[in-house]
Amino acid sequence: MISDLSRDEFIAILLKHVSPTSPIQSQEHLFGRARQLQQVEQALYAPGRTVFIYGDRGVGKTSLAQTVAYSHQSATRDPILLACSPNTTFAGLMASALGRLGDSKPPVSTTTLKLNIGFKGLGVGGERVRCEEGIPQIPVGADLNNIISALLDASGARPNENAVVVVDEFDRINSDEERAQFADFIKQVGDQRIPIRFVFCGVAESMQKLLGAHDSCYRYLDGIELKTLNYEARIEIIDNVANALGVRVEERQRYRIAAISDGFPHFIHRMCEQLFWQMFDDPQPCETPTADHYREAVVGSVRCIEQHLRQTYDQAVMKNAPDYEQVLWAFADHSDMIRNTEGIYSSYLSIMNNLDNDVEILDRSTIVTRLNALKSQRCGHILATQRRGWYRFNESMMRGYVRLRAEEQDVELALDYAAAGSNSSLSGRLRAARKSKRGSTPARWRKTQYFD
Repeated sequence: MISDLSRDEFIAILLKHVSPTSPIQSQEHLFGRARQLQQVEQALYAPGRTVFIYGDRGVGKTSLAQTVAYSHQSATRDPILLACSPNTTFAGLMASALGRLGDSKPPVSTTTLKLNIGFKGLGVGGERVRCEEGIPQIPVGADLNNIISALLDASGARPNENAVVVVDEFDRINSDEERAQFADFIKQVGDQRIPIRFVFCGVAESMQKLLGAHDSCYRYLDGIELKTLNYEARIEIIDNVANALGVRVEERQRYRIAAISDGFPHFIHRMCEQLFWQMFDDPQPCETPTADHYREAVVGSVRCIEQHLRQTYDQAVMKNAPDYEQVLWAFADHSDMIRNTEGIYSSYLSIMNNLDNDVEILDRSTIVTRLNALKSQRCGHILATQRRGWYRFNESMMRGYVRLRAEEQDVELALDYAAAGSNSSLSGRLRAARKSKRGSTPARWRKTQYFD
């Protein structure tokens, strides 16, 4: 148990500070994004400016977009949140946006004059009538000009609203023609200074991969690339919820969670959720997580993490040769996203030295064979070739998941390189931790000595 918190109190605090399945919508819980937050906020104040947030899946694009949208949108209503699918069309999405702009519209007062004729003469009377003036709809077969006109009319009906429309998962639109229409639209939003602000989010390495070669639209855009969180931000998330619950997470556990997460907020939030539930469900009073709490949190996180990551991982390692998993661990044991054969083999040897001495150590040529197999369809295309002799994960989030699966089997990855880009003292502590683990005792049997 945690202090004297009731179950309802614990759940309320946890859900306020941890959000593994829902986007964050408040700045106080958005860590490590101060610079990008400022960039988006400034862009929204520029007339006719559109914002495009892009980056890897799971880095927090939706959270950043919604946080800024809620802070910029007038308090009278929520921002408009839309999502794309493979079959989304430009006209269909704009129709949805206009429909939402018309929701909860305050009534407009009009005055009607009536002429009354009676036996005693003429009279003029006034009658005030309350009615709803609907937001203009997009006619069937509407073109870009019709849509722009409808948006101008809609914004005129709410002149001081600071309306924000968030268009998420833009990368899911299959049609290049539909994406080109959005590029034309972005240019017109700027040319005609439409006061409705649009924030697009998409998985991509660059905006060009999302919008194509429509050069003229880019000067109307502020592109915000979102990368994974640095170590300071990862630790800040953990400490924030721990402080709110009145507990303390030991340094080594904090850095293990940070390393496993690989900078993806979803992994950090999921691990924190599992860890603090383990503490709360313990019948004994807890001020810090124990080794058992941590291990159960890892197991619970593996069970709950995104299904497609688990399926791809299982497909890759469930082969006749049992060493595919160890090769994947070796690949994930470094901060570089793109690695060559020599670096991977060096990591492999380091990991194998910590395992049971009875486990066969493969030679370099066999490792190359395994790496090439992991690129194949039968292994779920979990790896891809960057160039000859260099490899990368097909999905960046997979590296964090591989680290989590290794941790589940008491194999700690990313110890030597976890502090890449961070302070040297942290790097030294983690390197010392790995050296202290090497010895004759297999890593998978040393379950308690690092945390107790």
